[in-house]
Amino acid sequence: MRTLLYLGVVALLAQAEIVDRIAIRVGNKIITASEVELRVRLAAFQNHEKAETTAANRREAARQLVDQRLVEREMELGHYPRLEAEKRARLLPAYAAQFYSSDAGALGAALANYGITPAELEEDLARQADLLTFLGLRFRINEDVGKADADLDVWVRDQRGRTVIEYLQKELAP
Repeated sequence: MRTLLYLGVVALLAQAEIVDRIAIRVGNKIITASEVELRVRLAAFQNHEKAETTAANRREAARQLVDQRLVEREMELGHYPRLEAEKRARLLPAYAAQFYSSDAGALGAALANYGITPAELEEDLARQADLLTFLGLRFRINEDVGKADADLDVWVRDQRGRTVIEYLQKELAP
């Protein structure tokens, strides 16, 4: 009987999944600790820098993710267009062509060095494309970039003031 109980416990533990911790709550959206770490690695990768998970880098990543959640909420509420599936599928090859001479192997190796999957990079590139669409439509960024930047900064500050943002991992707070 003990052997069966022991085997049952071992089977349950073998199926156990690691649950990601919630780092920040932005209104009714969450940001997990692993998202913060991924944002640090993605930023370092795209800036061709060493990925360092310092407290300052994690706070900056957290700030960026909070801003992303605010923009995503506005995009949902305002029914802003998102990148179409066929255009999204071309993002990674275009990125590889621009920075890796279309060498998918080199891109894959570079991503692996940063602990990033191709799907994670594609998702980030799609989010950036959606953000540019939002900025172009909401703040007319194509007309006057300086004014659009200032308007965006005001809008983000306003949204941060109107939204309950709870830092469950206090070291990420600004």
